[in-house]
Amino acid sequence: DFQMKTLVVDSTAITLQLWDTAGQERFCSITEQYYRKADGILAVYDVTHGASFLALRGWLDSAFFHECSAKTGYNMEELMVHLA
Repeated sequence: DFQMKTLVVDSTAITLQLWDTAGQERFCSITEQYYRKADGILAVYDVTHGASFLALRGWLDSAFFHECSAKTGYNMEELMVHLA
């Protein structure tokens, strides 16, 4: 899935490209192509499924951690502003 989100931060419009590859290996080449040019990435996992967190180990060298919920929307806007 792919979406764009535009935010205004300090009176500057910033457009984020949000790619959801669902962790599928078949998107690996696409993922590498885009994150190489990215200013930031979001590594997302399911808190109710520990294996989904363990699968992120290869992505989390020195990642900023921001707790939020896609289900409830908790801290999502703050996360997008921080990323922008």
